[in-house]
Amino acid sequence: MNPAAMQAAANMTPEQAKEMMDKLSPEEREEALKKQQQMQKSMADLTHLVTVMKPSAEDPDAEVPMIKLARALATCPSLEAIGTDSAKLLGEHLDGATAKENLSKVEDKLEEVGALKTDELNDMENECHWRNVVLIYWHMYKQSIDDEFVNGLAGEVDQGRGMANQLATRLLIQAQMLMPQQRWVQVTIAVAKMSALMATALWSHTDPLSLEKMAKITSDDGLPQPKLSVSASARWKENLTEAEIPAGQNVLVTVELAREHALTEDSDAPPPCNNPQGIYEAYWLYVEGVKPEGTPNSLIVAKPLVVTDLKAKVVTGEAIFQAPPKPAEYHLRIHVTSTSVVGIDLKADAKFVVVEDDVPDLE
Repeated sequence: MNPAAMQAAANMTPEQAKEMMDKLSPEEREEALKKQQQMQKSMADLTHLVTVMKPSAEDPDAEVPMIKLARALATCPSLEAIGTDSAKLLGEHLDGATAKENLSKVEDKLEEVGALKTDELNDMENECHWRNVVLIYWHMYKQSIDDEFVNGLAGEVDQGRGMANQLATRLLIQAQMLMPQQRWVQVTIAVAKMSALMATALWSHTDPLSLEKMAKITSDDGLPQPKLSVSASARWKENLTEAEIPAGQNVLVTVELAREHALTEDSDAPPPCNNPQGIYEAYWLYVEGVKPEGTPNSLIVAKPLVVTDLKAKVVTGEAIFQAPPKPAEYHLRIHVTSTSVVGIDLKADAKFVVVEDDVPDLE
């Protein structure tokens, strides 16, 4: 259930909820109760994420470090499904001391390769939360670690990693919808970037080896590795030759995503698409309103940008919003990223000028 639907259901009065339940058959009532419990858990997760990820008042536009998001995910109520007994960190079949020893080895290795700072997790008093962070990071970094170390771990570590990935990925998908609603630019971007790392089980958007493995993933799917550039402009929607926009009128932001990797007419036929929508590539387009220093920037638009034709050299996206009422020059920052492909982090700037609307009102 999406966040808006969950909020609507949560706002029902007890009388409305009872009236709805009374109309259901016993089987439907049982199913409705299960969904209600799931909804309550999801609401608790989303409330937790919003509380923990809220930007600081001191530096609201600071980039969000991945460790902050990983900690937020690791402490969500739904991650309790991995286990809440610190004496059984990796399940019933591995004693607590051995489980902690294995997880500590993973933590040390993550510190060794620079994924975590030395002793960065020492302040986590809840051992189950600590375990969850370690498992989330292990999912992303496992492919960067030598086989000898990986094979020396208890099998329960990999089982825990798989469960942490499944639960964290579900939360990240919900957060992809939730964070843009808060208008938090950097949090939204951090969620998208980490979603791509979790989806591919890769550890970096810039490390050459991580990008090399990403290229192999796309190649195995019969697709070229994306090579992209982006440009953007902002114009008055009613007169696209005008960068000056009357106050309160619509601004049209046009974003052009150039695909250097587009197939040519001589290329082999593309592979069958793996989804009914015919989407081969999908990106997120975010439009950020850049505010004066001291005022937090705001996410104005968040929308998907999709590729259905692999021969397309340029994909165009548009975003429309109302111009501010105050005459001034305004600046936008356009972001293009992906929740499924690492290494996609594009930016472009655009600006427009708002002028007094001197058109008289019709009487």
